[in-house]
Amino acid sequence: MPSTSVPEYAFAAPFTQPPASPIRRLVPYANRPGTISMAGGYPAQELFDVAGLQAASATVGARLVDCLQYSNIEGQASLRHALARLSAQRGIECDPDTELAVTGGSQQALALLSRVMLQPGDVAFVESPGFPNSAQTMRHTGATVITVPSGPEGIDIDALARLAEIHKPKLVSVVATFSNPCGATLTREKRLRLLELAVQHRFLLVEDDPYGELRFTGEAVPPILSLATGEARKWTAYISSMSKTMAPGLRIGWMIAPAEVRRRCTGAKAADDMACSAWIQEIVAQYLADGHYDRHVPRIRAAYGSRCAALGDALRTHMGDEITFLQPQGGMFCWGRLTGEIDSTRLLPYAIEHEMVYVPGNAFYGDPAQADAQAMRMSFATMNEAQITEGIIRLRRALRACIAKEPVSIALAA
Repeated sequence: MPSTSVPEYAFAAPFTQPPASPIRRLVPYANRPGTISMAGGYPAQELFDVAGLQAASATVGARLVDCLQYSNIEGQASLRHALARLSAQRGIECDPDTELAVTGGSQQALALLSRVMLQPGDVAFVESPGFPNSAQTMRHTGATVITVPSGPEGIDIDALARLAEIHKPKLVSVVATFSNPCGATLTREKRLRLLELAVQHRFLLVEDDPYGELRFTGEAVPPILSLATGEARKWTAYISSMSKTMAPGLRIGWMIAPAEVRRRCTGAKAADDMACSAWIQEIVAQYLADGHYDRHVPRIRAAYGSRCAALGDALRTHMGDEITFLQPQGGMFCWGRLTGEIDSTRLLPYAIEHEMVYVPGNAFYGDPAQADAQAMRMSFATMNEAQITEGIIRLRRALRACIAKEPVSIALAA
C-alpha cells in the first residue's frame, strides 16, 4: 500500500495559502442567465478584432514552418521591434535588443521582475486596494509585502515616502493609469515624485500599464518611464500587455527594464517556460505591422467611453446621493462608495437576488484592517449601455430591499 503521509518538503521560502478569492466565488452568480454582471475584469469579447487577427494569422500561416521552432527567450525580433515602436508612441524610447523582452502577459513580467529582485527578508510595496495577484506574485519569492494606501486618486505618495524610510523596499509596483480597482490616474507631479523616491531609496519602480491605451476622455499623462532621465532610468521598469487591447487569450505582454535587470529576467524565463509561442508572437507582430492595432484601439476606446458614461449617468440618476464615485477617464472600472449604513458585502446577496453582481471593495485589500467596507468595484466593459442602466436600477432595488431587511435567499460563503 502506498503511504498516505505528507512528506516534509524543504521548501525554499515560506508560503501561506491565500484565502479563496471573493471574486471567484461570484463567478457562478455572474454567469447565471439574465444576470447583469459588473463583477468581471475581462475585456468585452464582442469587441475583439477577430477579422484583423484572422488576417494576420493567415499571413503568418503562409510561412508557418518558420514559426514552429523555439522562439528566442527574450522574444521574436519582429515583435520586440514592433513593441518598441508601440512603446515609443507612448513616449518610451528603448533598445529592443537589450531593454525589451516579450512575456506571457504582464503578470509574467511582474513575476520575473519579482523573482530576480526579491528574496526572503526583502520588502516590496504594492497599492491597497489593488490587484490581488500582484501582491501574491511577490509573496511567492518569500519577500515581505507591505501595502501602501491608495484610492480613486492613486497611491498615497506621502505614505509611501514614510514607509520607505522605515522598511527600505527593493521593489515598488504601481498601476499609474486607470488602476484596478479604483480607476485612478496619478498626476505627472506624483509620477515625478515616485521617480525621486526610487532614486533616493534605491528601489526598482515597476509601472504596470495594462489599461493606459484605454483613455476616452481627458488629457493623457506620460508613462513613468518616459519621465525617467539620468539615474532615475536605472531604477524604473515598465510592463504592459495586449490582453486588454487585443485579447487575453494571446498571453502576450512585455517589459522594458534596465539592461542588466532584463538580462536576469530572461534567464529566469528560460528556467520558467523557455519562451512565449513564436507562432503567436509572429501573429501579434503582423497584426501591428498591418495597422490593425492602430485602427482597433480607437474603436474599443469609444465603446468603453460610451459604456462608462452610461454607468455614470445611471448612478447619478438612480442612486443619487446613496453612492459617491469619481467618473473614470479611461480603463474598465469604476470605484463607488455607499454613503449609508449598508456596506457593500451586506448588500451583495440582495444584488445577486435582483440579478446584478459587483465586487465588494474588501476583495482588493491585502490588509483587512485597511479595507473600506462601503466600497465596490463595478466594471462597465462587458455590458452595453442598456444593460448597464438596468443593472443600476436593479442595484437600487436591492439597496431598498436590504435597508428594509427583506428576506434574501442568497447565502454567500465566508
